[in-house]
Amino acid sequence: MTDMNFTATSTTNTICLSIVVPIYNVSAFLGKCIDSLIRTAGIERTEIILVDDGSTDDSGTIADSYAEKYSYISSYHKENGGLSDARNYGLALAKGRYVFFCDSDDMVISESFGKVLTYMLKSDAEVILWNGVTVDENDECIDSVFRIILTHEGMEPNRVMSGVDALIEQIKDHGKYAMTAWLKACNREFLLSNKVLFDPGLIHEDELWTPKLLLCASRVIYLKETAYCYRIRKNSIMESSLNGQEAHAQALVYIMNSLYQLYKSHSIGKKSKFILLANWANTYMWEIVDYDLYKYECRKNIVRFDLLCEAKGFKNKIKGLMLFLFGFKTFCAFFTDRRKARMNEK
Repeated sequence: MTDMNFTATSTTNTICLSIVVPIYNVSAFLGKCIDSLIRTAGIERTEIILVDDGSTDDSGTIADSYAEKYSYISSYHKENGGLSDARNYGLALAKGRYVFFCDSDDMVISESFGKVLTYMLKSDAEVILWNGVTVDENDECIDSVFRIILTHEGMEPNRVMSGVDALIEQIKDHGKYAMTAWLKACNREFLLSNKVLFDPGLIHEDELWTPKLLLCASRVIYLKETAYCYRIRKNSIMESSLNGQEAHAQALVYIMNSLYQLYKSHSIGKKSKFILLANWANTYMWEIVDYDLYKYECRKNIVRFDLLCEAKGFKNKIKGLMLFLFGFKTFCAFFTDRRKARMNEK
């Protein structure tokens, strides 16, 4: 982990946005990512902070070449500390009014992102949200299981609301919320003042960071712009961690347990807390089945009694009771068989 000094200070310069791009061994895609940013109208009012997180390929050299060519691009090199550490490193360097974390193997949709930049110039929102699509290694748009978490469906566009309401409206609409860091820009001073940083070394850190962020926010706005391309590729952090490995299971359990404590302790309305905790329980039980969490040592940290208490609705209560009374193997076997049966009927 890199030791950085995080201080919320005002800036009087004209930098509208700091774009932090963590980089690790993405030489095949890094140029496409930076080029998509450069093509964006108004990009000269931003700063692009390229953070080479100990790459062993040509990524660092590529980053340096862009920094030499464009005055608003800077390149930094550090020892490998992981995605969270690289994002925090870039945040500590940022000077813009807003901060946007862009993954180095992804791209922005330049025309739509230009509209987002234009909005930032006059906005006083703490968090600005937009939508994304998935692309393959050849830049072709594809359908994927991630589609539902790449949009903010359920939210009313262009209406300022609290972060809690932003979560609730998405949950009411389709039972999930978009949790990725790269579908939003955040006021820099707001981030630092509330100490909303990324947990170093944590897989899928966005799933904890986004709720932390939104629970603090009182002014959130959703722009119905599809401005980001999330790339699905072999050997990415996301793809390599979806195979049920121990590290992935540990991260899921840690995140879900942390979310429970976050929702329970946060001062939010009773009705909103009810919805967030019910969604937490439903999501947690789904993950236990989908990722076979009972196979791993971290299963002992799963809060089965709390899941039973927070599960809402007849079906979810039955699931929570079954998990609590009969344990993980029986619970997973029963609901896996039922899911397979439903899929065979379609």
